[in-house]
Amino acid sequence: MGTHTYTRKFSSSRRSVLLATLASACVPLSDAIAAVSTYPELRLKLYNLHTEESINTVFWANGSYVITALNQFDYLLRDHRTGGVKEIDTRLLSILYLINQRLGNKKYISVISGYRSAETNRKLALRNSGVAKNSYHIKGRAIDIRINGYDSKIIRDAGVSLRVGGVGYYQKSDFVHLDTGPRRIW
Repeated sequence: MGTHTYTRKFSSSRRSVLLATLASACVPLSDAIAAVSTYPELRLKLYNLHTEESINTVFWANGSYVITALNQFDYLLRDHRTGGVKEIDTRLLSILYLINQRLGNKKYISVISGYRSAETNRKLALRNSGVAKNSYHIKGRAIDIRINGYDSKIIRDAGVSLRVGGVGYYQKSDFVHLDTGPRRIW
């Protein structure tokens, strides 16, 4: 994935993780999201369609986040237009993990969009009325994905079944939006 100097500042103890998650939550955590903290290990495989970079790594092990893995996810999901990097909400990674689990997916998740700078989001909103001005992408709390071999409707349904955050289905563009904001479906 190349060398980069970005490093998140984060305490990975179980207590710190729980407090940070609760403090940042706009909505109560679903049982599914809360349950992943009891798993011995969480692994994700992501492929960024714009940068052609991929990651296949464990981001949660032995009761805490793996900081080097979180740094790698932050970098992979950076704004590919500006190079800007932002800490990605760890609940978003948990949502992706749970979707994989529900689908039985072992393939890479293709990422269309992760973090977006305010500048990038503004430019996209000028061209496309479907881009929210206060997008969760700007906050590092949203991702747009597809998974080869899975209809986007199936991915959407898996996301909806988690009962947490926002789930948007874009049939024409063949992708699913997921975020850690209030629960909503479109």
